[in-house]
Amino acid sequence: MIKYLIILLMMINVFAKEMQIYAGYFFYNDKTHVSKFTKDVNVTKAEDNILADVVYVYLNQNKKLYKLVAIGHVKFHIKDKKNNTYKGTSDRLLYTAPTERYTLEGNVHVTKVEVQQELYGKKVIIDKIHGLANVTGGDNTPLKFIIKVKD
Repeated sequence: MIKYLIILLMMINVFAKEMQIYAGYFFYNDKTHVSKFTKDVNVTKAEDNILADVVYVYLNQNKKLYKLVAIGHVKFHIKDKKNNTYKGTSDRLLYTAPTERYTLEGNVHVTKVEVQQELYGKKVIIDKIHGLANVTGGDNTPLKFIIKVKD
């Protein structure tokens, strides 16, 4: 089991910036290239940090990081290419590596730190490359946007 963890971390490090994962439990499926981390999972990649109950790491056929899924009590700290910092919480987080997009779902609360803008919604997409955020409200609940303005 430790051998697979070391191989997984080496593969991720070769193809991308180093990613560190701390967890109470680890399982790796060599056939599907999927890893499952549980119990107080803490993922750090460059300046991004994700905390969750469960994290799945998916590698493509070339064993390159394809996506990461965090589930349960998700907390995140994300920095985009334009140096905007987003932090907050959600029920579920999906990171798609090729597009560098974070999709946050469930009860999402995001704060854009530099300008103290707050977003609440059912789904938020953060595009790290272009520095964009897209917010969707729920069926019966609108999205909420709070911005500090000067009088």
